[in-house]
Amino acid sequence: MNDNQGAACGPKLSGADATNDLRLAAARKRLAESRGQDDALEGVREIVANFLGSEEMGLFRLNGSAKTFQIFWSFGIDPEKYDLLQALGDSGLRRVMDGECHVELGARDRSGTMAMAKVQAFVPIRLANQTIAILAILRLLPQKHGFDASDMELFKLLSDEAALPIFGAGIDGQLADENLTDEHSADEPGMRA
Repeated sequence: MNDNQGAACGPKLSGADATNDLRLAAARKRLAESRGQDDALEGVREIVANFLGSEEMGLFRLNGSAKTFQIFWSFGIDPEKYDLLQALGDSGLRRVMDGECHVELGARDRSGTMAMAKVQAFVPIRLANQTIAILAILRLLPQKHGFDASDMELFKLLSDEAALPIFGAGIDGQLADENLTDEHSADEPGMRA
């Protein structure tokens, strides 16, 4: 066998790299093949539960005209009990609105379990360089001890690719109608959850 045989296929991936690539491909495919809003939201739930290790999440939609966040969808939580801004804080909200994920370091209570209402990650859901919603991921499953670099890649995928499957193709026109611009920053009065 020639030493150069197969070189055109690219570098050999470690087991962890190959697993991460498969996770990303599966998540991307699940979102892309969603058939309607309910199926897209179920896809987000599957990605968060199976790959990120949480069965508690909420999607908060930005109401551009009122500059507020409203719960749009949730799984495993009572959405009325969560104040997005209180959990995130002003500086965190500004970063998420600018497109950065905000990840907590996995605070645990004395028993070593995740705090019940502790939000572990905030993932901006973006379209046309604008954050239109925020996915809050709460308590992690007991076998999940925090997020790693491969999880950050999944957050990026959700941030970049979940908006259209969830909100549909009409969201572009809606953004133009609401005149959501980068001028609507988190530090403006009235920006609340």
